[in-house]
Amino acid sequence: MTSNNENLDSNELIELARNGQKQAFTMLVKRHYGTVMYYLMGFGVKKPDAEDIAQEAFINAFRKIDQFRTSGSFVGWLLRIARNQHIDKLRKEKKFDTTGSELDLLNLPDDRTPEVQVVSDAAVEDLYSGLKPQEKVLLDLRVFQQMSFAEIAEALGSTEGNARLVFHRLIVRLRSKFRS
Repeated sequence: MTSNNENLDSNELIELARNGQKQAFTMLVKRHYGTVMYYLMGFGVKKPDAEDIAQEAFINAFRKIDQFRTSGSFVGWLLRIARNQHIDKLRKEKKFDTTGSELDLLNLPDDRTPEVQVVSDAAVEDLYSGLKPQEKVLLDLRVFQQMSFAEIAEALGSTEGNARLVFHRLIVRLRSKFRS
């Protein structure tokens, strides 16, 4: 694979992968591995388990690449596979509690004073900890991953309208809690 292929969009890489170019799929893995890991860890999956699930998800995506419809979102399709892998793993382990480790908060530098930062971080942590795992994932996909509602719906096994509605209600609820 030439370095020119690094500039191809996901649909072009998918076509190359369908035609047997494994390097094209490797490029897709490099592009989307972090998103899959972030998504899984948002459900409370510990990093070693998330790595295993992500690997299985990419293997399944490679095996089923011909089933992907290019009219859809590759990231959404991939996250749906990862979600299903996670559910399968939980079923096998008969462990349905997904409230394990929380998603680490971003450590972004800012210019707030330490006092304001502690109060603000505590308020955000309090709001975030009160969310259900599915709500955390929805918030993370929309705000931090900047995914479209169509991609989120595909990843969560929902409709675009439902994803919009749940996100809107979540934001209204968070604003209300933050103001009080």
